[in-house]
Amino acid sequence: MSTTAVGGWSAWHFSATPEATKVFGETLGKLLGVHYKMVAFATQVVNGTNYAFLCEAASSTHPPVDYIVIGYVHQPISGAPHIIEISNVGHHPTHMFGGWQNWHFGMTARAQAVLTEADHHLIGVNYKGLAFTTQVVAGTNYQFLCEASVVIPGAVPYVALMSVTQHLTGPVVVTGVQVVTPHI
Repeated sequence: MSTTAVGGWSAWHFSATPEATKVFGETLGKLLGVHYKMVAFATQVVNGTNYAFLCEAASSTHPPVDYIVIGYVHQPISGAPHIIEISNVGHHPTHMFGGWQNWHFGMTARAQAVLTEADHHLIGVNYKGLAFTTQVVAGTNYQFLCEASVVIPGAVPYVALMSVTQHLTGPVVVTGVQVVTPHI
């Protein structure tokens, strides 16, 4: 049974379907200057189908900038799909001292240890790290892109950004969790 409201967005899908792969390849997959890799997608049935593609993005610059976006694409009932908008998600890298660094797609042992400690402070939801970025301050700030699931049978996974501070001494502190939802 579906819990999606009429005209609303579906839950995030973390496995690409053939149709989503085709629409992605005909739009975001063809752009030059930035390479996009689909992480998850959601759909909205309108006059055709809107897609929200959660993506890893890597610029073609030197040095490259790695970040997270949601690419919105409309697939009309007949005709070719077209890009509506591309929006940044989470902190954008600055390559400056004290600024946020490139997103890392996948988890290092250290980042996984920080996320695991942070997850122990939160009850009722499991967070699986997909990517992270860091900012060196008096310690390290982390922002994790996560696949999150409420700890109940049959829970539908969703996308969340978890912000965490690891002080030079002391415990890891969760400073915020934001659910990532399509917005158009």
